[in-house]
Amino acid sequence: MAKQKKLSWRQRIKRGARDICWLIVFVLISSTAMDWWRSRDIDTSQVPVESMRLLDGRQQDLIAMSQHDPVLVYVWASWCGVCRFVTPSVDWLSGHAQVVSIALRSGSDKHIAGYLAHHGYDFPVVNDQHGNLSKAFSVKVTPTVMVVEQGKITSITTGFTTPLGLWLRLAL
Repeated sequence: MAKQKKLSWRQRIKRGARDICWLIVFVLISSTAMDWWRSRDIDTSQVPVESMRLLDGRQQDLIAMSQHDPVLVYVWASWCGVCRFVTPSVDWLSGHAQVVSIALRSGSDKHIAGYLAHHGYDFPVVNDQHGNLSKAFSVKVTPTVMVVEQGKITSITTGFTTPLGLWLRLAL
């Protein structure tokens, strides 16, 4: 058996940095492919539902809201594990951008209002108790984040995302 040459600390750091770069590339390609696969059935040419009723009774018109500034549409569920990590980012973003969220099969209006109060979330929520709204959007995975601009869906992502990722989707 041949003796292996011992690497210097600089060589180890260089090799580690290269491995991290390849890992980042792999994760980006994988997540992009997963987003494409999960959202391939979503019609992006128009928003399927114009007006939605929020928990507080107000109506939200996505097409009208999206005429001047993009709107982040966040489909989530109180029972969704990944949503527990994404929802705080959406809550933070709602203080800086237009956000409408859709609570998928998460119970009654009272239950969702209690969930929001318990966690201190303050973004607008539509209760999709039976999944009809999510079905109209062709959403199959929670969380799903869509950006709506001028009545059209311009960006879709599923699964985990960061505050920076959300902000960049709205800004680009």
